[in-house]
Amino acid sequence: MTPRAIEDLPTTFTPRAAVLDIDGTLIDDDLVLQPRTAAAVRHATVPIILATGRMYTSALPWARELQVSLPLVCYQGALVRALPRGDTPGQVIFEEGLAPAVALAAIAIAREHDWHRQAYANDMLYCEQDRPEAHLYAAIAQVPIQFVEDLDEVVRNGSTKVVCVSEDRAVVEACVKALTEGLGDRARVTRSMSSFIEVVSPRVNKSLAIELVCSTLGLSLSEAVAVGDAPNDIEMLKAAGCGVAVRGGRPEVLAAADATCGVPAEAGVADVLEHFGLTGTALSLAPSMR
Repeated sequence: MTPRAIEDLPTTFTPRAAVLDIDGTLIDDDLVLQPRTAAAVRHATVPIILATGRMYTSALPWARELQVSLPLVCYQGALVRALPRGDTPGQVIFEEGLAPAVALAAIAIAREHDWHRQAYANDMLYCEQDRPEAHLYAAIAQVPIQFVEDLDEVVRNGSTKVVCVSEDRAVVEACVKALTEGLGDRARVTRSMSSFIEVVSPRVNKSLAIELVCSTLGLSLSEAVAVGDAPNDIEMLKAAGCGVAVRGGRPEVLAAADATCGVPAEAGVADVLEHFGLTGTALSLAPSMR
């Protein structure tokens, strides 16, 4: 059953925080952030936590754009890191990457099928082949690519995550299946965007990492509203006091949610914040922005 629309959801629950995914939730595939969404987040009356599959370097500009000050949940929850203060780098609060043997196994599976693969170390993106998929990812993440001859050398001390990229739906499904079966319980295989297959430690997910941030506020995720659109958001949608999925998402994502909201182009996140009375912008926005 599809969850009811956010506007039809009773307001008996009063969130004490809001947790927001970035891609497909706050911004669309063209990296467009609607002015109404930006205003609603900037004027939120509760703490805002950003939880994303993005690298820290990639998420940081969006946190600054939205004037979010809390630590960022990145890499599907494999990294929680505070924002920089002046010239002082942000403190790493939590980090757990893939074990070296698992990262090597994931890369080997991708190589066997000639799927594009990439790895991460020290918040940098590494690829061993100059393929269109690498540039697709880099354009979305807005980060540079470090090309190396052999990814195995990059991950010998572990990798924050390993990612395969394909715009071919059949390849994506085959990749998810092969990685899931090949890695078993040594890794968690999930999807952030439709073209990205992400491999992280089995001991991390967005929900667990968000709880770390919530605990610094004296809160729990069960006291927050969470908004997301992809399989990597399922745990946080289930654990939140109210989980809101972006309309048009995969069935398993919708099944994890209590309600749905509009896509980024419709400023769905703004609708959620306004529905719960969590932003000071609802009455002041000009009609052209609503």
